[in-house]
Amino acid sequence: MVILVPGANAAVPAAPCKWSLEPENRDVLGKYAAVALIRTDARRQPKGEPALYHDTRGWMDWHGDPNCPSCELDLGKLPPGADKVLVVVYTYAAMGPVSELKHLRLTIADQLEYALDVSNCGDAAIILGEFYQRNEQWKFRALAEGSSYGLAALGRRLGVEIDDSNPTCGPTDPPGGAPRSGGQATGTGFAVSSNRILTCAHVIEGMNEIFIASFDGRYRAEPVMIDRQNDIALLRVQDAPAFTPVTFKDGTGCDLGESVVVLGFPLSGLAGGGVHVTNGGVSALFGLHNDASLLQFTAPIQPGSSGSPLLDSGGAVVGMVTSTVPDAQNMNFAVKSVLIAAFLSACGVEYSSDRPQRTYTAAEMTRTLQPALWRIEARST
Repeated sequence: MVILVPGANAAVPAAPCKWSLEPENRDVLGKYAAVALIRTDARRQPKGEPALYHDTRGWMDWHGDPNCPSCELDLGKLPPGADKVLVVVYTYAAMGPVSELKHLRLTIADQLEYALDVSNCGDAAIILGEFYQRNEQWKFRALAEGSSYGLAALGRRLGVEIDDSNPTCGPTDPPGGAPRSGGQATGTGFAVSSNRILTCAHVIEGMNEIFIASFDGRYRAEPVMIDRQNDIALLRVQDAPAFTPVTFKDGTGCDLGESVVVLGFPLSGLAGGGVHVTNGGVSALFGLHNDASLLQFTAPIQPGSSGSPLLDSGGAVVGMVTSTVPDAQNMNFAVKSVLIAAFLSACGVEYSSDRPQRTYTAAEMTRTLQPALWRIEARST
């Protein structure tokens, strides 16, 4: 068995070959993450449609369990000009980093092996390696190239559109948070750095004037980065005093049944201009259709709650309120903090994270975190 390290290459025994991928955490691949093959020429220009795990092509076929897939790959059947095949592991809809897989082991034709530790990888997609042709001989090169925004962003970089959503999930449910009147909308945001505010993308979508407001003042804001697929927007605020940022929960997030608190500005103007607090619990670790980017909670929310931080009992952010099911009772959803952290890292924002050692009351959290909370006011002109 030839053991490869990043950057090393070795000859593939034959053009028709079988390879398999084994993750350490088998509960993730197939549910939260998947594998794809992308054909390119020698300069990495795309050559045809990629092969996602739920697709098959004339030059390959998937086998095995999605949690530990294998592939029959016939490199001899690639179309002219397709000189490379990239092997990519990615999370659905860039919903978080591939670090949840912990460790990957790729075995090719029972003769080549490549093991890669991804437990500290913050990227939502990573190129494990590439099959390539050199002097009529097929080889495999071990790689570890990351893409912060996942497979779709990697595809755009190469020049091909790729739908990296979970094929078992339906379309995103309509958000239930930002009340709109004509060309206006309101929501909630919270500080993640001295001059950056995080809120939901749907709160500011289609708006060209954005303000943040609280008892500390009212300031103009502008979008820095928007991830519409995951409903995240990062705002920059100028000419304002330095904000007090929130702290994100360090680690994988929260547990099923854990108590949570929502702080926000629901029904702005009708329910008063101050911060509102509601309590509840984590009722599911997935959204509708097993969407692993979301968690479900029971703390009541109202229009205007979109963008509110979801806090654990230690006052650390475990999610951001994004949507609800209108006809259900307190069936609400929040973007998981692990996805938000990946988004902020990709934006170059240094955020605070910790695992609190004590429990706070909702009143204590409100007093402590109120300086970080802002009402979002957006309008189109």
